[in-house]
Amino acid sequence: MTLKQIEYFQKVCETGNISTAADALFVSRSVVSRTMVELEEEFGAVLFTRSRNGVALTESGQILSRLFETFLVSCSTAKERIRRLSMQEQAKPLRLGVTPTNAYCVYKNYLEKFQELHPDIRLHVTENSAFDSWKLLLDGVLDASFTPALPDETVFEYFDLYQNPIMLGAAEHDARIGEKAGISDIIGLPLGFFNAPMPVEHILNASFEAVGRKPNVVLRTSDQMLLRELTCQGKIYPILPLDMMATWQGVRQVPIDFFQSSTNRVVWSRALASSPALAVFLEFMREQLV
Repeated sequence: MTLKQIEYFQKVCETGNISTAADALFVSRSVVSRTMVELEEEFGAVLFTRSRNGVALTESGQILSRLFETFLVSCSTAKERIRRLSMQEQAKPLRLGVTPTNAYCVYKNYLEKFQELHPDIRLHVTENSAFDSWKLLLDGVLDASFTPALPDETVFEYFDLYQNPIMLGAAEHDARIGEKAGISDIIGLPLGFFNAPMPVEHILNASFEAVGRKPNVVLRTSDQMLLRELTCQGKIYPILPLDMMATWQGVRQVPIDFFQSSTNRVVWSRALASSPALAVFLEFMREQLV
């Protein structure tokens, strides 16, 4: 039994005539007549009494007609509820997470372009540490997150976006720092860090321990403007990912030879069902890698 058969059956019931029903349905009389026979064979009962004046429902046909009426009402109700659910889903914002270090690059290189191409998808972006983003993804607070931390592949799906080298910030005309910095160049310098948990600190501490020293960290702050201003004045030397310092005017970004580049990724939970908006977003992000 198909929806088409139900439609033909109900039209015959409504008109009381197979030819009239066929005209209303824009199909041949033989198509409608054959459909009625198929239904009678399927249900094993005569559904109509036929005469020169048309057709009339038998008792079995009346039972089937009431069943079909109830089904069509339920089907219409289900379609409307699904339509409303789809509209509600589309109205939900796409919730994305960024870290303090990659926020500018992500906005500039990806989110602005995505919003131009998909103005119907509302973005809700929050800044979180790479460590906090795992819980937010698992709790369903975020749909996806941009992070330099490597996720647990049994829990999350991800793909790599771009390499992000760790750099030493120095005033533009600072003669103390050359084109590249090693551990000996950094020992004793007043260092600045962004006030958020960063894997780079663990690497730095381990490198200093190897030579029996400790890094001279004099400032931790979440104020990027303060970090930039003090760097320009030659008072501190921040160690940060390149995409965080790339827009700092008056500051050189000097490669540090004992740091490997970090990799920024887009990550989402395997366990949570993806929304249509997230599917569109991930497809867009994959296209940026081509």
